[in-house]
Amino acid sequence: MRRALLLTFAFAACGGETSETEPAADGVDEATATGAEPGTAEPAVPAGVVMDPREVEWNPSLEVDLDAMEQQASGLYIQMLQLGDGPEATGGDQMGMHYTVWLADGSKLDSSFDHTPPEPLGMVLGETPLIDGWTEGVTGMKLGGKRRLVVPYDLGYGASGRPGVPPYSALLFEVELAEHTPASD
Repeated sequence: MRRALLLTFAFAACGGETSETEPAADGVDEATATGAEPGTAEPAVPAGVVMDPREVEWNPSLEVDLDAMEQQASGLYIQMLQLGDGPEATGGDQMGMHYTVWLADGSKLDSSFDHTPPEPLGMVLGETPLIDGWTEGVTGMKLGGKRRLVVPYDLGYGASGRPGVPPYSALLFEVELAEHTPASD
């Protein structure tokens, strides 16, 4: 059951949403089904929705300091907490990730450390269906490395959200590469 919860929070099931070019099961394309403007995959953003993580009201207990983080071209923010050793993680590598994820209001959604027993999430980088912010944020990590990731809503669960994750939610992850087997091994 813990693994199922993790999949809800750490993974974006690619099959759960249709792409702009793929018709939904009932024959209605996503733009029509979600109320998006024609030719777009996302619906029009409701008034009052905060898009930029810099404008999100982060709970002070999370100690989010975007100025101390590196903003990626995608809008993802990464802060190196510990570099780690060995080769960098790349596509096809088997990885075991410890993680904790919070909503901006400070609500903890899930943590591998809270599972019994606490064990890292097993994944294959680039093959396991993950939210875009997670995939981008863990790429290049080294064994023992730790990062903080501020994931804007569009690299997370988007306009739809997921159970426990409201639509348009920015997320904070703390991740640690606990196990790493490069694809070439």
